[in-house]
Amino acid sequence: MWDYNVQLFQFLNELTRFEIIEVLAPKTADLPIFFLPLFLTSLWLYYNFSKKYKNEEKKHLRENLMFIFYSCVIVIIFSTIIKSFIDIDRPETAISEAGKLLLYKIPESSFPSDHASVSFAFLTALLLSNYKKVFWAFLPFVILMNMSRIISWVHWPTDVIWGLMIGILAWYIGINILPKIKFVKNINSFIMKVLSYIKL
Repeated sequence: MWDYNVQLFQFLNELTRFEIIEVLAPKTADLPIFFLPLFLTSLWLYYNFSKKYKNEEKKHLRENLMFIFYSCVIVIIFSTIIKSFIDIDRPETAISEAGKLLLYKIPESSFPSDHASVSFAFLTALLLSNYKKVFWAFLPFVILMNMSRIISWVHWPTDVIWGLMIGILAWYIGINILPKIKFVKNINSFIMKVLSYIKL
């Protein structure tokens, strides 16, 4: 199984022989992840100041955004725990004489990919929280970002695949379980009350 992982990694990394891929991959390996906070912040402000929605609708819509955010936080917690038990070297450390390194990263554990887990948790939450247009617009960038992280020699294919699965699990907890917990609802109410004092 590991041999297939290495072979797929090397096949994707060899795409750097095309100059356009060598130039673009390092940029697309990170940039799309910044859409997540931009989207959540922009939509929060839109719901807050829009006259299109009544107060109860605004509260419900903003609370949905909070649960999408929680999904991403949960996935980071999962990833941190997993990395404390499973230590897999990044490709740049494991096979230093093969391929082309396009990004330099701290030589920490490669597994799982935080970018993959967060982006797929976010994507799944978008799809199943009625933001389907945003989902389809963001999907190609998520795929491109995660492919670029393999091409750039930052992650193994299995890092991304497991990141996808962990992201879906985090989405399920963040969107389907947390809203049913009274303590979380109380925290959300408190946060929104505090923000309302500063007109946010």
